[in-house]
Amino acid sequence: MGALYLAWAGFFLLVGGFLTLLMRIQLTSPDAGFLGDSTYAGMRTMHGTMLVFFVFVPVLVGLATFLVPLMIGATGIAKPGLASMSLWLFGFGGATVVLSAFAKGGSSEAGWAGYPPAILKQDGHGADLWLIGLLLLSLSVLCSAANLVATIQFRRAEGMTWSTMPVFAWSVLAWGLASLVLVPIAAVGLVLLLLERRYPGSFDFFLTGNDTVKPWLTWLFGQSFAYAALVPALGIVAEVLAVFGGRAVANARLFTRSLAAFAALAFVLVLYHAYAGAEGKNPSIVLLVLAMVATIPVVAAFGLLAASLWGARGHIRWSAAMIFAVGAVVLLAVGLLSALVLVFAADSRDLRGTAFTSAHAHYLVWGTGLFAVLAGLTYWWPKIFGRLLDRRLTWFAAVLLFVGFNFTFFFEFFLGDNGQSATASSYSNHGADHAYNVIVTIGAFATGLAIVLFLVAVARSAKGRRAGNDPWQGETLEWYTTSPPPPHNFGSLPTIASATPLGDLRRRLKERNAL
Repeated sequence: MGALYLAWAGFFLLVGGFLTLLMRIQLTSPDAGFLGDSTYAGMRTMHGTMLVFFVFVPVLVGLATFLVPLMIGATGIAKPGLASMSLWLFGFGGATVVLSAFAKGGSSEAGWAGYPPAILKQDGHGADLWLIGLLLLSLSVLCSAANLVATIQFRRAEGMTWSTMPVFAWSVLAWGLASLVLVPIAAVGLVLLLLERRYPGSFDFFLTGNDTVKPWLTWLFGQSFAYAALVPALGIVAEVLAVFGGRAVANARLFTRSLAAFAALAFVLVLYHAYAGAEGKNPSIVLLVLAMVATIPVVAAFGLLAASLWGARGHIRWSAAMIFAVGAVVLLAVGLLSALVLVFAADSRDLRGTAFTSAHAHYLVWGTGLFAVLAGLTYWWPKIFGRLLDRRLTWFAAVLLFVGFNFTFFFEFFLGDNGQSATASSYSNHGADHAYNVIVTIGAFATGLAIVLFLVAVARSAKGRRAGNDPWQGETLEWYTTSPPPPHNFGSLPTIASATPLGDLRRRLKERNAL
């Protein structure tokens, strides 16, 4: 079931990536007419929905479903039936969102977060289907979160305590607990929007007189569980850095606590963004302070990852997985720095609603998440499927993706500084805007080519070299069993006395001259 999540996500990645390239073709030339305003808005919403909700989130769920039982020494996930239901809900949700584009009125044009009033004013059934698809996804994520939390709580092997649990398993636990709160909140918001669209005026208690959301109810909207998905993404990065950098994350205990704190405070960031964007108002000082407090844990996690990289310099194995992981750390740094610019430059220059905010969101959420999940896929692919990905092809894809992504979104900062709207379907040829847009389009196609190369490596792996139990010299428990693992996961288990039982086993064997 974990592998099926990855297959579904691969399909939705192709859909979202294709829409991205069409959007960039539209913006390559000034005042282009390749796509109409309405078509462009629908594609923009579908593009964001696919890549965030049906690629980033489900790849993390798929990896967690497959790997967490292995990492904690369990014979399987707690509730296989619930995992199966979650997978089907995800598949039907994604299909519903895709098919909404062909319904009357077309897909939602309100952006991937679906804030009122835009989502309420659109005619036709396409926006309804989009909301229903996201509601099915939220139910899927809720089931997966509950299942993974139960697995970690009740299925750990003997010796696998809270202090000896791997970082990725810890991050999944933090994400799961946060999702048990954030996902129902998002589901309530989606249901309210559906009811208000079906019965206008009957369920408008959450709206102001001009159909914007009342500030104290903004936490119902914005799909905050997407932000919480950064938690297991950073857990992946930590695992990859530990293996290919030869150095575990600095102060693993503080790192896991930072991720847990960020997961718990993720909804504060959604509240800040929603209220800051409402009617062009600046957020209150209290909300601003809360948002800054909510970012402290992720800044701490970034600092620990950066410290680990610095400590491992000179010993790094620059595999494709490591390039993806380091890329995730770099993009996270840019996302955090751009957040500071948005906050502290608000009084002198309002960049909200411009391409600057779009670039910031892509660096912080989509970019960090994309590089993290590709690092995880490259690292754990041999364990999941028993075959190695082509090393040269994935290495080249990783380098090209890093270059292409930064060409795409770094120059969007300049476009935003020049005032280009984040939602604009066209622009006038003012100064360097045309040149910046051409560079962004070139970067988008380079990014697309990198993804294609990675998918080619995936396709070629079916006949690739078989992987042994532990091709990377990993230190966590999943590398102790065969690749792929048997139905019961393990025939036996080594002694578990730390978060790196295989590393402990190797050291004991070396001491006895048995390795």
